[in-house]
Amino acid sequence: MMLVCRSWRQIIMDAPCFWTTVYIGAGAGPQGVEKGCLEEVLGRSGRLPLMAIIAPERVLNFQVIHDTLRGQFQRLSTLALVADEAAVSLLTPEDLQQLFRHPLPILKRLHVGRIRFDLTLHDWSPRRITIDAPELQELSSKYHFIFPEFPSYLASLSLTAVFNDSLDSPLTSGCLEIPLLLGLYISECDPTPFLLAFITPSLRKLVVNYDTPSPDHEPFPPLRAYSKLEELQWFDRGPDRTFSTLLRLCPNLTRYSNYLVGHETEVNFYAIDTPATILSLLPDDIEARRTSSCWPLLEEILLDVARCEEISALIDAIPSIKRVRVLRSFASRKKEEPGETESFSSLRQKVDLAFWLDPWSSSPGENGM
Repeated sequence: MMLVCRSWRQIIMDAPCFWTTVYIGAGAGPQGVEKGCLEEVLGRSGRLPLMAIIAPERVLNFQVIHDTLRGQFQRLSTLALVADEAAVSLLTPEDLQQLFRHPLPILKRLHVGRIRFDLTLHDWSPRRITIDAPELQELSSKYHFIFPEFPSYLASLSLTAVFNDSLDSPLTSGCLEIPLLLGLYISECDPTPFLLAFITPSLRKLVVNYDTPSPDHEPFPPLRAYSKLEELQWFDRGPDRTFSTLLRLCPNLTRYSNYLVGHETEVNFYAIDTPATILSLLPDDIEARRTSSCWPLLEEILLDVARCEEISALIDAIPSIKRVRVLRSFASRKKEEPGETESFSSLRQKVDLAFWLDPWSSSPGENGM
């Protein structure tokens, strides 16, 4: 727009709203940062809230960035440290801790990528860092556990590859209360320590993506009830004591998936050689299934692979089910078993049954194939 004409250029140069997003290290390869240019951009933004996007592995001198931002931290509403996971960061542990020592009074969104320090120069262990960000609403952190001192407004929390046992100061049971948290996303790490550490009375959605089930032989402290949880996505890799315990503590759960919704194309069907874990929790006796009161009132179930009789068993045990989605309708993946088509047709008289990403029928009983 600045190239249209001289007048347009002057309008943009003088309008603070065009200068509120600051990109640092956005180009290719390591870069120096000119303090004067950065100060000019910050100056043109006036007193408006700022969004700062920083690529740590491309910044040669992080101290220049820190010194320039020193008087601007109170204006940051969004801060993203976008890391190239394959690269070693030029940022040091001291740089990271120094950055988050500043008060961030209006920060609403924080994303910290998987910053890898140079193992030959620094301690590479993940850090637990407490920040002064009382207005923070969305937090996403990889590898390091970065958390507000007072998470009063935190509504969304995403943790990736944050291993509690590896932190310089591990979390303990019940140590963090997050009163307004609605969505919790845990990926590539054991969810159990965080489920034990967090007190989340308002939680509505929990997503867990971890391919190592919790072992049965270790002592297992009791989990808290999740009375408001409505949706659970739990990546299925076989029997998991945390999952089976949690499922019975969610009385108002209405939607369950054993894969990550939105990542259906990433499901490796050829690695699935056992039924869905939720099926292993069903009583063997048919009458016991129908009279059991330990199940939440699920309405929608999404499974990667299931046979007709398995879906029927679920419906018997949980009569509140209205919709069932199956990505693959038979476990062998070679050919459909005799009678499967007819059996699935009969199931459609009871529930809305959909395959792969087909739309739901308008009502149970309609053919959705």
